[in-house]
Amino acid sequence: MPEVHRIGIAGIKVVVHPDKIRTTLGSCVGIALYDRVAKTGGMAHVMLPTSDGCKGDKGKFADTAVDALLEDAVKAGCQASRLAAKLAGGASMFGPASDNGLGERNIKAVRERLAKHSIRIVAEDVGGVKGRKMLLDPSTGAVEVQIIGCEASTI
Repeated sequence: MPEVHRIGIAGIKVVVHPDKIRTTLGSCVGIALYDRVAKTGGMAHVMLPTSDGCKGDKGKFADTAVDALLEDAVKAGCQASRLAAKLAGGASMFGPASDNGLGERNIKAVRERLAKHSIRIVAEDVGGVKGRKMLLDPSTGAVEVQIIGCEASTI
């Protein structure tokens, strides 16, 4: 029976088809990596742009989360050269003045770290002022994104 795994803040999870992964995001950024050939994919829920001078779970920071997610995906059978990424989240939930542009800084940091690993971003649903739900189907790479209060769409 397929399972939908849920990850929270700083969570990192890799699954094989038919399982899926879900998370809920505000200013955090969700990173979905997948390999359609291996029908395997993973997700990380990034809270902060950098781990410089900080302690915490690897999944908490863009720089360490991308590295850890990539490593876990390859261990699970993905080929790094076939990986593609989709991003969601990075909202300014209370306005840029209140959150110091945290959502935008998270988006930028995730994009830069993925580029460092030559992982292409094929779709994203980021920014804005509302939170989102995100669901990855690793068999196809489809990511369903639902902005809170709106209909879901697939990226």
